[in-house]
Amino acid sequence: MAKVNFTLKASLLSVLFWIMESLIHKLFFLDNFEIIPVEANELWMRVVIVILVICFGLYADFQTKILLEKEEEKRLIFKATVCSSQHIVNNLLNQMQFFRMKADEHNAFNSEVIELYDQSLQEGEDLMALLSNVDEITEKNIRMSVSPK
Repeated sequence: MAKVNFTLKASLLSVLFWIMESLIHKLFFLDNFEIIPVEANELWMRVVIVILVICFGLYADFQTKILLEKEEEKRLIFKATVCSSQHIVNNLLNQMQFFRMKADEHNAFNSEVIELYDQSLQEGEDLMALLSNVDEITEKNIRMSVSPK
């Protein structure tokens, strides 16, 4: 999610509102064009609306910042989980390689079983590599990275 400055947009919208309100009074109510109205009630209403719009922009910026921080935290947790899982799986694969070397020494299995075993090892390595390379962390992307083709 990209950072958007809602406070700046709200401020610009407030300035636009203020000018439009002055133009509406000039054109429709045939008043003098006043950027700052002399009537206290009109000034009070404009100021309240401008403050509300700017406060909404501040609130939106604050909530966006919280959301971005949560997304970044989830991304870091995912990466740490994948690295930890990769470490565990790599240890397991290395132990399985050791098992294969011992099986080769004693000719304990026929060539078809050894070939299937090698394919399983390679598939495990490939799936861990795919899972490690997920860029956009969504449930769908994670599942698609390791789903059977």
